[in-house]
Amino acid sequence: MHSSKMIRRLVTTVALALMIPVHTAIAAEEGATIPSVLGSMQEHAEQIVGRLLATDGPASREQYQQLRLGVNRLHQLITSDPSNDRHSRELIMIYSWMRVIDIEITDKSWVEAAIAANQLSGMIIQALDFPTMTQRDVAWMDYLAREMELLTLEDPVANADLLSVRLLTLENTWGRVREVLIQHFKNKPLLLQGDTLVIKLKASTTPAETVALAKQLLDFIDLVEKAE
Repeated sequence: MHSSKMIRRLVTTVALALMIPVHTAIAAEEGATIPSVLGSMQEHAEQIVGRLLATDGPASREQYQQLRLGVNRLHQLITSDPSNDRHSRELIMIYSWMRVIDIEITDKSWVEAAIAANQLSGMIIQALDFPTMTQRDVAWMDYLAREMELLTLEDPVANADLLSVRLLTLENTWGRVREVLIQHFKNKPLLLQGDTLVIKLKASTTPAETVALAKQLLDFIDLVEKAE
C-alpha cells in the first residue's frame, strides 16, 4: 500500500481509534508521568521498525504489545486531567497510528507497518519536551533518516515528492545541529561525516543507494547522540 493510501486509511480510522478497547486495567506506575511514558513508547516505536523490516511477526507483535501497554498507561494519565486538551488530541492520533500498525501487521505489509510505526515515533518526538533544541533536532534527524529508508523501500517513484520534502527538512535540521557541533573543535570529524552523508543523499540516483545512505545516516546519528 502506498503512503497516500495509508494516510487515507489513517483518516478513516481516526473516528474508530477511540474504540480500541483497554481490556486490562493497568495501574499507573508510581512516579510515571506523561513524558516518561511517551519516552518509553518512543523507544518501542523505534525498535518495532527493525522487527518489522526483518519480517519477524512474533517479535513485532511483542513490541506492539509493549506499545499498547504504554498507550493504556498514557490513557490513564491523560484522562485523570480532562482539561489537558493538547495531550488528549495527541492520544487520539496515537490510537490512530496504533490501529494502522495493527492492520498492516495483520496484512503482513511489513514496510507499510514500519512507516506507520515511524510516523508514531515522529509524532511522539513532536509531543515531547526535550532539554535542548539540539536534542530534539537530533531525534528528528533519526526520524527523517528512517523515513528516507522506509519511503524508498515502499515505492521511490510514488513517494518521490514526499522524499524530496523529507530530504530538504533533513538538510535544514542537520544545518541547525551542525551550528552547535561546530562550536567544539573535537567535533570536526562529525561535521565532515555529516556533511558528506547529506551531500551524497542529495546526489543519490538509485533507491539502493538512498537506502544504504539512510542506514549510514542512522549510524551517524548514534555517534552524534554520544557526542552531545
